[in-house]
Amino acid sequence: MEKEIAMTTYYHYHDGSWTKQTLHLDTIRPEEMTWTERIDEMSGLTGNILKIETREDHESLWGSHIYRQSLEDESDHADFQFYLDRDDLVLINIDVPKMFSYTEAELLNDKSKRSAVETFYIIIKNTTHEYMSQIDIFEQKLHSILWEVKERNNIKILNQVAEADHQLLLCKTQIVTVTELFMMTEEVFGKEITESRYHHQMKMRVERARFLINAYEEEIDALLDFENLVSSYRGNEITKTLTIFTALFAPATLLGAIWGMNFKHMPELDWKLGYLIALLLMVMVTYTIYIYLKGKGWMGDLLDNKSHHKNKFF
Repeated sequence: MEKEIAMTTYYHYHDGSWTKQTLHLDTIRPEEMTWTERIDEMSGLTGNILKIETREDHESLWGSHIYRQSLEDESDHADFQFYLDRDDLVLINIDVPKMFSYTEAELLNDKSKRSAVETFYIIIKNTTHEYMSQIDIFEQKLHSILWEVKERNNIKILNQVAEADHQLLLCKTQIVTVTELFMMTEEVFGKEITESRYHHQMKMRVERARFLINAYEEEIDALLDFENLVSSYRGNEITKTLTIFTALFAPATLLGAIWGMNFKHMPELDWKLGYLIALLLMVMVTYTIYIYLKGKGWMGDLLDNKSHHKNKFF
């Protein structure tokens, strides 16, 4: 039985208008230095893969680009394949409403007479809307964490910070791929495309996204440094507390150990006030050590009243 060849739907922008075709790829006759030369290759690409060709008389860019990536599930993403040169833009596996902000019928009736490169900029700019929305959601989450860390700084908050840091890395990766794609269009098509307002809009979108990512990255780093500071302080306080308790009760422990020894001659067995004297001696020695530690300033905030420390970091 002969293997069935899958049909492929592609959108072709040429000379200021769109066409849509669904056909077998093997029916397209490849012609050198045209999109037909790359259609078979690009249809098999997935993920973020970019390729360029710069000849003396022909420049082109083609590949696959992920335009939607979930921050929770690695497998939840969507990509499209494209070919771009100065005259033609070919798209495969696209979601028209998401990538153009209008319906397929409106797309096919579009007679705006833009260049293929300008049209590609519009598409990439539209696909970054979801990335920017993810950054906005991340901003709200980070703002919430910044206030929660003051109210209750515990392992739950640290987990939230780590999760936010991971999501920020994913957002940064997505923006990096968009930036690379934008820079490759400049590399392929040269300086003349930089004068287009679509190029300027795309450049501003990329710079804004990169600024936000870098700013939030600095905030996350500062938050993690603060968490390390609090953890170190609390660890030191615990160690200091245990050391002070050990120092305070060491005399009582030592005296109790001596008192519990069963030697043959124990003169204190005949003392009527033996228990009282021993207890008073323990208290006096312990109090003397406490006064000494307090005078040296080694007690710190250990015995301070914590009621006035509500909503304080330490």
